[in-house]
Amino acid sequence: MTSKVPAYRQAQIAIKRYIEEHQLQPGDLLPSEGQLAKDMGMSRLSLREGVKTLEAVGILEARQGEGLYVKAFTFDSIFENLPYSFATDGKSLRDLLQVRTALEEGLIGMVASKATPDQLGRLEELAQNMMTKAKAGEPFEEEDREFHLTLYGPLENPFVNRLVELFWEVFHRLHGTAGVTHWNIEQTAQDHLNIITALRTGQPAQAANAMQTHFQQIRERLELSGDHLTELAKNRPKKPRGKPN
Repeated sequence: MTSKVPAYRQAQIAIKRYIEEHQLQPGDLLPSEGQLAKDMGMSRLSLREGVKTLEAVGILEARQGEGLYVKAFTFDSIFENLPYSFATDGKSLRDLLQVRTALEEGLIGMVASKATPDQLGRLEELAQNMMTKAKAGEPFEEEDREFHLTLYGPLENPFVNRLVELFWEVFHRLHGTAGVTHWNIEQTAQDHLNIITALRTGQPAQAANAMQTHFQQIRERLELSGDHLTELAKNRPKKPRGKPN
């Protein structure tokens, strides 16, 4: 037996079909709510619910006192909601790291041929700050985040920057909830300095190798975190059972 399509979902489909059939472009104004409801043969309430969901995913934009407009497509709504689709477990972290590794290792070679001296200088400054903090036993998450975002600036691709930012934020959020592990933070800082050294050669292969080494360190760290949490779970004292009545 086929389940009935909810009214708001029917409204979504009808509105998107209307946009396609009338070849509306970003910034174009849709008819009034009343006219749309009449044309689509549905109640204003159902239409309004469909509009709200399409606003949430960035297809429509309601402007106060003006009406309903087609919105230019962006990945922002996807990026904003993606972090909540990951579970805080080791499998999710490993899966995410695999995608992040493929993205950054695959792009670093292009950076090697495009980075300017000023961009490399900023990256080295960030990496040196990371090393200074590492030697003082201080965290350097902000510098690490800015490093990876600055790294792909030479590509002038906002989509790449948004992806790198998303993967960095989600990974660090999940890794933070997965338990704290001790690792050589000076080695992590050194990895970033090694990436700069490789980039200065202008050789894509050397840059890719330096990035590969960096992510290998992260993978090993992640495995240690998983082993650490497993050991904690095994050694956690069991709660005493209540006495029978």
